[in-house]
Order: sequence, then structure tokens, then C-alpha cells
Amino acid sequence: MDENKDFNSTSDSKDKVRAFFKTPRGKAVLFFGVYFIFFIGLAIFSRVAGTGNSISPQLNVSPYSYSLNQISNHNYHYRYQYQIDDLSFSFEGDRVNNRSLFSDGTTSYYQKDDLFMKNQDGLWIKCDNPYIFPSFLDDSIINTLITSATYVSKTELATGEEEINLEISTTTLVKILDGVDVDLDDPVNTIQLKKDTSSEVVEIRYNLTSYAIYHGSCTSQFQLILSYSNFGENSEIQDPA
Repeated sequence: MDENKDFNSTSDSKDKVRAFFKTPRGKAVLFFGVYFIFFIGLAIFSRVAGTGNSISPQLNVSPYSYSLNQISNHNYHYRYQYQIDDLSFSFEGDRVNNRSLFSDGTTSYYQKDDLFMKNQDGLWIKCDNPYIFPSFLDDSIINTLITSATYVSKTELATGEEEINLEISTTTLVKILDGVDVDLDDPVNTIQLKKDTSSEVVEIRYNLTSYAIYHGSCTSQFQLILSYSNFGENSEIQDPA
């Protein structure tokens, strides 16, 4: 008997609630209640979405990947090719840690940190750094340039290697390399990375014409190609006698 009373009481309460929501006041309460829940849900979603990868780990994923680990280990054979206007020349040699032994095809050079020497008639004498724009050869700066550049495209080669094309403004290069704030409306410079099948960078192609013209180092073109091979295969380089 008591159970029937409880059931009837519950049914009466539900009927009263339904009847209330059919009144103008009840409809207003229902309307504002729904919107209140909607805005609370929207605020929670916005807060969670603001954390970025907590919702979608792919939101900030770069369209390309690369590794400079083998170059940063400082044990490799290298070739640096310059094309400055109509002048072409190159340097080729080996690096082990902070020492390098290289040649331009005519003169042999030795480098230890910031010290450069050249072989002149069998004698090693101190000389200036023969590289033009040596900052572009520094792997720590190379990484900064890559991360500061704008991604353009990538091409997968039949060999399994991959080429990544980037652009970087002269304004950005002057800021990074010269520490000067300028606002230039010059053509962009380009950087192309070539990766092997392990994603290690084995070649970097710079077109630095805009930056070089800004510095007065060329009039029509400045290209630089850095090629790396034989990682980890070099033995110790001795100081010249």
C-alpha cells in the first residue's frame, strides 16, 4: 500500500514538472537552462583545446623531419662548392672533432677551432679563414636557420632519399647572423636539404643571392652547396709539423 502511494507521488511530481515547463515561466527557465549548459560546455572545450596537443597531437606537427646528428658528430668527409656570380670554386677535406684538413685544389689548409693555417712551399703559416660566409657551415647555426625558415615543399626521390625546400628572408638572416634588426623587401633566400634513407642530412644547398647582395658580396648570384659523406670513418687529424 505504501509502495503504491510512493509511486503515485512520483508520477504526480513528474506531471507537475511537465505542466510547469508548458507555462511561460517554465519555458523561460528551460530556455535559459539549456543556454547555460551550452556556454559551460563551450568554455570547457575552449580551455582544453587551448592546450594544443592535449586534444590532437598532430596540431603542431612539422610537415617534414630531419637529423643533423651525423654532421654534429664532426667526423666526416666534406665538399663545399661556391658559385659567386661567374666564379666557381670549392673546398674538399676531412673533419675530426675540432680539426680539419682540406684543400681548394691548389692550396692545402689546416683548421683547429678558429685557427687557420695554409701550406706555403712546404711550410705551414697562419692565414685568414678562407671560407666565405663561414656561419653557413656551422651546424649549430644551420639548425637555427632551418627552424627559422618557411617550409615550401618536399620531394621523395626514387632512391628513398628526400629533398626539403625552405625559404628564409634576408631580414631574418641579418637578424640571426649579424644581430641587426632591419626591414627589407628583398627576394627570399632558399635552403634545400637532402636526406638519406635514415633522415640524416647529407647535403645542403643554399641560394643566398639576396643576402649576399645586401652584404655586397655578389652582384647577381651566390650559391653554396655543402656535401657530407663517410660519417665516422676518419682517424685523428694531427697538427701540422
